[in-house]
Amino acid sequence: MKNHISFLFILIVFCIQLVSGFNYFLFPVIIDRQGFSTSFIGMAMSCEVLAIALLCSHIPKVIKYLGTSRTIVFTSLVRLVVVLLMDVNEAGWGWVIGIFAYGASTSMLLVLLQTWLNLVKAGKLKGFIMGLYSSALSLGIAAGPVILQFFSADMHFNIASLTTLLPLSLLFIDKTYKPAIIATTGIRFQYVFDNAKIVMLSAFIGGICFFGLPSFLMLYGLSSGLTASEASFLLPMFMLGSICAGSLLSTMSGFVDRMALIYTCVFISVVCAVFLALAIYAHFQMAMALLFIWGGCMGGLYAVGLEFIGHTFRKEDQISANTAFVFMDASGGLLGLCVIGVCTDLIGSEGLTYPIVIASVSYMIFITQRLIFKVT
Repeated sequence: MKNHISFLFILIVFCIQLVSGFNYFLFPVIIDRQGFSTSFIGMAMSCEVLAIALLCSHIPKVIKYLGTSRTIVFTSLVRLVVVLLMDVNEAGWGWVIGIFAYGASTSMLLVLLQTWLNLVKAGKLKGFIMGLYSSALSLGIAAGPVILQFFSADMHFNIASLTTLLPLSLLFIDKTYKPAIIATTGIRFQYVFDNAKIVMLSAFIGGICFFGLPSFLMLYGLSSGLTASEASFLLPMFMLGSICAGSLLSTMSGFVDRMALIYTCVFISVVCAVFLALAIYAHFQMAMALLFIWGGCMGGLYAVGLEFIGHTFRKEDQISANTAFVFMDASGGLLGLCVIGVCTDLIGSEGLTYPIVIASVSYMIFITQRLIFKVT
C-alpha cells in the first residue's frame, strides 16, 4: 500500500509541475508582448528561484509551525491567487512579486512532498520511484504547453488555476500512511554540503538547465529561425528526454557507481549543448534529438541525486538534505536565468548555451579531481 501512496505523490508532483509548465509557456510570451526586454524576462522568471534561495532556510520553520496539512492548504492557495492575478497583470513589479510568491509556495510544497516520499519505505523499488519522481517534475513542465494547445487562449489561466488546487487531494490520505516528518527550526546546510559536495553541485548544474531552458527555449528557437510551431516542440522534447531516462538512470544507480553516473550525465550534456548551437540552424531533427538526450542526462542527474540523499542521510536529516538539494537547484536556476538573459541580449541566441557549457565544464573539472581522490 505504501508504494501506492508513493505513486499518488508522483501524480500530485506532476500536477504541481503542470502549472509551472503552463507558466513557463504563458509568462515569457506575455511579458515579451508587453514590450519588456529579454533581460527583464530573465530577471522576472528568476524571481521564482530567488524566492527559493532567499527563503529556503525558513522552509523547515514554516512546515514545523503549520504542519503537513496546513502547509499543503497554504501553498496551494497562494499558487492559486498568483495565477489568477497574473491573468490581469500588466505591470513589471506585478510580474516580479507574483513570480516570487509562486516560487516560494511551490518550493515549500515540493520540499514537503520530496521529504515525505523519501521517508516512504519502498525497498528495491526506491531507485525506480525516485526516478519516476524526477520524471514527473519534467513531464509536468513538458505537458503544460501541449495541453494548453487544446484550449482557447481565454481559457489558459482558468485551466492553470484549477490545476493548482489538485494537491489538496493529499489531505484525504489516511493518517496510517503519513510518515512522521521531523521538521527542525533550521537546515544543516554545511553538514549536508560537506557530506555530498558532488551531489549538491550536480543539483546546481541541473538547476541552470531546468530553470534556464524552459524560460528561453521558445524564444531561442524563434530567434534561430524556427517557426512558432517548431519552436514550441523544443521544450517538450527536452522534458521528454528527462521523463524517459530519469527512471532508467536512477534504477541503474543501484548497480553502478553513482559518482561515475553523474559524471557521464554532465559530460554528455556538455556535448549536446555545444552541438545544439550548430544543429538549431541547419538540422531541426538533429536539434530535437540533442535536446532529448540532454534532457535525459539532466533528468538522470536529478534522480540519482535524490536517490543518493535518501540512502545517505538519517531520517532526522532528511528535510535538511532535501531542502539543501532544492536550494542548490534553485541557486543554479537563479544564476542561469540572469546570466542567460543578459548573454542573450549581448550576443544573441547563442547566449542560451554558452553559460551552460561554461558551468558544466567547470563542474566536470571539479568532479574529476574528486573522483581521482575518491571523495564525494
